[in-house]
Amino acid sequence: MRILCVAESSGFSRPSVELAKAAIAGSLSIIVNDSSGVVETLRRSHFDVVVLQQAASDTRMIRQLRKGKIALPVVVFRKMTSVEGEVELLSAGADDCLSEDTDHTVILARLRAVMRRAGGHDSPTLQIGRLSVGVERREVHIDNTVVPLTRKEYDLLALLAMRKNQVLSKEVLLDSLYSGEDEPFGKVIDVMICKIRKKIRALGIAEPFTTQWGIGYRLNEAAFMPVTLTLPKEDLQVRSVSKETCLPVMGGIHMLNAILPPERARG
Repeated sequence: MRILCVAESSGFSRPSVELAKAAIAGSLSIIVNDSSGVVETLRRSHFDVVVLQQAASDTRMIRQLRKGKIALPVVVFRKMTSVEGEVELLSAGADDCLSEDTDHTVILARLRAVMRRAGGHDSPTLQIGRLSVGVERREVHIDNTVVPLTRKEYDLLALLAMRKNQVLSKEVLLDSLYSGEDEPFGKVIDVMICKIRKKIRALGIAEPFTTQWGIGYRLNEAAFMPVTLTLPKEDLQVRSVSKETCLPVMGGIHMLNAILPPERARG
């Protein structure tokens, strides 16, 4: 998950302590930006969620984002909280409001929830036919079988599943997987896609991804749909080739080492 953290108030040059802890616990990538040029930044670069850090409730930035046709989920962190202020923020277009001292485990769960809803998913498990992808356990299943993915392979597949109706460019994928780290060349995405394809094909899915040459990749949703084959009449039977199951699983995306001092970021 790639987050743009907007410091709307003085004293917010860094993510709050609990937000930083959530980033480390959930492998989130956080980029800090001041309040100037936010709309243009969001149009130029790929982000999954916008976090606004405020001293008190202020709807101006949210209204600016919505007026600029920025449809990304927006979560507001405030030092000073009130029921009236929360109502104003939600009415202006915020997707969630939290106190800056909210426990990092709750922050992580809420961020994942707003991202799922933004992608059209209402469950912690992304169920796409025979494919199950889950946030909490960071696992992928085809039917009842775990797909043995590395951490980066999981992150890549989870992002494509979350945005299953979109073609994602190599640049977007690199930003999401390697933000805050030394980014490798774009060829690494091709290599990972090739490795994931091989692992999923071994479980009976012929073509898990669609390649848009010169653009990027998209999850091939149709390939994961259960298929029923009818045998020749002389067999007098219908065989179900695959069964759709629903298993709990899923995962976040990424992390920025600069969020906390080096000794804390290393754990």
